Amino acid sequence: MEHLPKLRKLQLQGNKIEKLDDIPDLPELRELYLDGNAIATMDELKKLGTLKNLEVLSMAGCPIADEKGDEFKKEILILLMDELTNLKSVNENPVTPEDIAEVITERETRIREAEEARLAAEAAAKEAAEGGEGAEEAAE
Repeated sequence: MEHLPKLRKLQLQGNKIEKLDDIPDLPELRELYLDGNAIATMDELKKLGTLKNLEVLSMAGCPIADEKGDEFKKEILILLMDELTNLKSVNENPVTPEDIAEVITERETRIREAEEARLAAEAAAKEAAEGGEGAEEAAE
């Protein structure tokens, strides 16, 4: 496929694909149909970020799409919004301005919560280390 730089539509439905490692950079690809494959993790979907002109993504019947259900489109947008700026449809559901606004808010919330969790973990680790030092001093 790497010898098809002008390819605009790729239909790979029902091919038992589990990993997206072999999808080359296809700069003109607009439509990608992966319905009914065995793609099971969001990590695999990060690899689609190289398809900068992708407009249509269809993954109905893939384990990750089934697992996420109605949230699948939102999760795709959260994961790839910066890379796939032309995305217009996920599993036949249009990407609307409202979706984009919701995703921006959700991403900000997740980033803030992750930072708060990181700071809390650091504080807990520091407290545990200091508590350990105090116990050692008391033992002396």
